[in-house]
Amino acid sequence: MKKLAEWFFKTLGFLTFVVILVGTVGFFAMGHWLQLDEKPQQADYVLPLAGDYLRLMRGVELMQEGYAPTLLLSKAKPQPKTRFDLLRDELGWRLISDIALQLLIVRHMGLDLSRVEEFGDGHISTVEEAEALKRHLNGKPARLLVVTSPTHARRAKIILEDILPNCEIIMTATPEDRFPAQWWKDQSAAQNIVMESAKLIHYWLGGAFRSTDAPI
Repeated sequence: MKKLAEWFFKTLGFLTFVVILVGTVGFFAMGHWLQLDEKPQQADYVLPLAGDYLRLMRGVELMQEGYAPTLLLSKAKPQPKTRFDLLRDELGWRLISDIALQLLIVRHMGLDLSRVEEFGDGHISTVEEAEALKRHLNGKPARLLVVTSPTHARRAKIILEDILPNCEIIMTATPEDRFPAQWWKDQSAAQNIVMESAKLIHYWLGGAFRSTDAPI
């Protein structure tokens, strides 16, 4: 019995050490792992994911560099107006719709709107965005050059590859908002990594935020 107890505590100690070691390495490596940035390649479509206009700007630049013939624009669900937004309206600073602003940006940057395809109808998450794109492609295999923020890149690729198994996903990140090497010393980077890690775990556990969810 004594030998069994001794073996048990030694094994427990070893496993505890391994967990601490893996957790420590994972902690310091998380910023690098999340920050996926693959070299752009020729594709059928350039897809800037919804949520940040810097993604759209980089997507247009890739189009102008000749990486794809078509730009996909995602029609996400507009955020409800806040009291401040209503005040802006009264002051004459009316906000235009997200898709209208996207088209203005594309045209202003010199890309012909005939090279643009819109998809989606009010999605609120990356999962819904990928599902909307799947319906838009209607089973057609495609190579997608996807643009997103550095923080979002790893999770976005995992989701897109799960939902679009017949598509090749090349994930490139915007030059803005990259993590510093010592991300844990930067408040914004640390907050983003904690949030992205939580969202990724939520997805792996089968969770997905949907526009049909009841409001909290």
